[in-house]
Amino acid sequence: MPVFSVIYLLAVVCVAYLSQLPDLLTSQLILLLGLFSALLGSLLKRTVLAKIYSATALQLAVFCIAFSLAALHGRYLLAQQFADSAARQCTASGVVVGLPQVGETYSRFMFKVERGQCSDRPLAPGKISLSLYDAGYQIIAGDRLQVALKLRSFRGNYSVGSFDAKLWALNNGIHARGYVRKILSLERDHSMLFGLRHKLRQWINAQQISVQAKASLAALILGDKSAISSEQWQHMRSTGTVHLLVVSGLHIGIMLAIGWGVFFALRAFFLLLGCRYSLVFLPELGALSLSFSYMLLAGASLSTQRAWLMALVLLGGQWLSIRSTLWQRWWLALLIIISWQPLSVVQPGLWLSFIAVASLIALQGYRSSKTKFTLVIKSQCWVWLGLAPLLLIYFQQISIISPLINLFAISFISMVLVLLIPALLLTLINLNQMLQLLAATLDYYWRILAALDDYSQYFLVHISAVADHWLVLLALSCLCTMLPISRWLKCIALSVWLLIFFPPKGDSLGQPQFKMSLIDVGQGLAVLVQTSSHNLLFDTGAAFASGFSYYAAVVKPQLIISGVQQLDLLVVSHADNDHSGGVAALQKDYSPTQIHRGMTATAQNINSACRSGDRWSWDGVSFHYRQPVTAASYKRNNQSCVLELGNAQCQITIMGDAEEKIEALLLASDINARQRLLVVGHHGSNTSTSSEFLRRENFFAALISNGYYNRYGHPHSKVLARLNTAAVDVYRTDLLGTITVHSTPTGCSISSYKQQHKRYWW
Repeated sequence: MPVFSVIYLLAVVCVAYLSQLPDLLTSQLILLLGLFSALLGSLLKRTVLAKIYSATALQLAVFCIAFSLAALHGRYLLAQQFADSAARQCTASGVVVGLPQVGETYSRFMFKVERGQCSDRPLAPGKISLSLYDAGYQIIAGDRLQVALKLRSFRGNYSVGSFDAKLWALNNGIHARGYVRKILSLERDHSMLFGLRHKLRQWINAQQISVQAKASLAALILGDKSAISSEQWQHMRSTGTVHLLVVSGLHIGIMLAIGWGVFFALRAFFLLLGCRYSLVFLPELGALSLSFSYMLLAGASLSTQRAWLMALVLLGGQWLSIRSTLWQRWWLALLIIISWQPLSVVQPGLWLSFIAVASLIALQGYRSSKTKFTLVIKSQCWVWLGLAPLLLIYFQQISIISPLINLFAISFISMVLVLLIPALLLTLINLNQMLQLLAATLDYYWRILAALDDYSQYFLVHISAVADHWLVLLALSCLCTMLPISRWLKCIALSVWLLIFFPPKGDSLGQPQFKMSLIDVGQGLAVLVQTSSHNLLFDTGAAFASGFSYYAAVVKPQLIISGVQQLDLLVVSHADNDHSGGVAALQKDYSPTQIHRGMTATAQNINSACRSGDRWSWDGVSFHYRQPVTAASYKRNNQSCVLELGNAQCQITIMGDAEEKIEALLLASDINARQRLLVVGHHGSNTSTSSEFLRRENFFAALISNGYYNRYGHPHSKVLARLNTAAVDVYRTDLLGTITVHSTPTGCSISSYKQQHKRYWW
């Protein structure tokens, strides 16, 4: 079974990493090949040679069938997606599903379309993600609405480490996103589940307890994370305990344990009363029932559905008296889940949950601990060892004391979940003492977590830009530690982890090489420049009242994965939000050695302005501010810093939001490079990038940072025409994602994230 399971898994993974799906005919032919191979394999079993051919044919059959089914599933998902990239006006009627997220001036919610019509085509039934910017309406789960909408397809930011919104939408069955232009009708018609979740959230908000306790209870009971503050998120990230307040497999596991214990006690009670039936499977049935009810109450997210399905397979085999090992059930659960959700193989959540369970299963063979407490500690260490390589790959950091922190935190949250059910029942008869005790317990938990956060930074190891073989070595050392080998060999395997404090670097820059990354931050600007030993960030992208920040979502992951531990210079070109929105958060995370700013940019602890004519050199790479002295007398866009950088082979000019007036007055270039490259001013507005400027500077390529189908129409068609007339190659972040320029001995080498990591759903 493991051989066929691995082949099946490899086939699904192969499809998930394709840049383009095979066409329908090819997928069907592969499926037919698989079925023919299965038939051939079942017939060839008479001789030894035939058995070898039979095994090969069956393995080929498994691969072909899994590959074709995953490809057909991918085609089905893409066919369900809203086809138009540009926004399109539609009308729809349907029902609000899930709990809306409510802000001061907006609400966001999932809307299940039952009937809909766009301007030139019907709107297919299915879920869409909507925003409503009208404080006059209170949207509640279960509301039936008829609305006028503006819809568009999903599109994330194509940058290393950033959230893939399109993948999330595909996995969750969400077809489009948009906003409500007008509510045509609203009818309150709540089902039992929707009404219960809404009333529970209202009840939690009405309790006389602290804000952080309310947020914690809403997250644990309803899976509603909207009230969790940024400070709480920071504490959880730093201590590695995010999974404790995001309802997932851990919480389903706790509910399974509670259900099993309660129904085991009930079974014993019934037997004492002389019940004629053995009720041998009552604990398993009770555990699955309680965990399923909790999953529905918490919103039935994809991670909880996966966890419950895994529990069903693991416990169901015992329930149905099927003779199988835990490893066979583990493989069966994995195959069922990747068959149901093939794209889950590219998401961290699937592997983190399954590797955690695999670590605990592996521990079953070593249960020689004399006390349960020792076994609990050992289980935490084994889970940490199992997850450590994945955490380094996915998040580039790991906490050395994570097992100890999780030992405390899991115990705390488990106790809260155990007491939660009686606390809720007692409040029905106006006995709130246990709820007050729970709130006080959660407040105490957050105080301890905040204290741990202060010290956890000393035990948090960051790695980035390391060689792949180093990560493979760490993974093998973890595997060896779990194998039944001698203690000396295990100690040798564990000693490999000492290298975590001295990780070998991957590809490094020599002098005078440099790398520039134009980060995909939508309709904004963020440019990372790296030399062999220095780092510069030019602008940070936008931040919004909703709490979303391009710095946190896109720029920070880029900095971490690029190996930036210290920022030598932050340049804030000017004060517009799309350029300076992330400054405050970046200062808190990195404390840049210097900050240069345009004339009107504002930020704390700013050292100086970017002064016209200032120049310096890092590792053989020259830097020079080219904006004219008179820039301060112009409007804000034209007060932008204009930075030139490069060496004798490759030179780059970053214009910020500077327009034609500044282009005509730029100081002379300091660098006589073989190739010259432009980061276009003002996102490609028609007020920038004049023909005269292009003729004078003689650029060979232009990079444009602009949002996908942005409301300003950037880059302007006239700008693109001028670039085409000047024979300048154009690279756009809305089409290519993050664009990277490497200096080479022959000039500038340009690549993009989307070209290098293309996925079929992009």
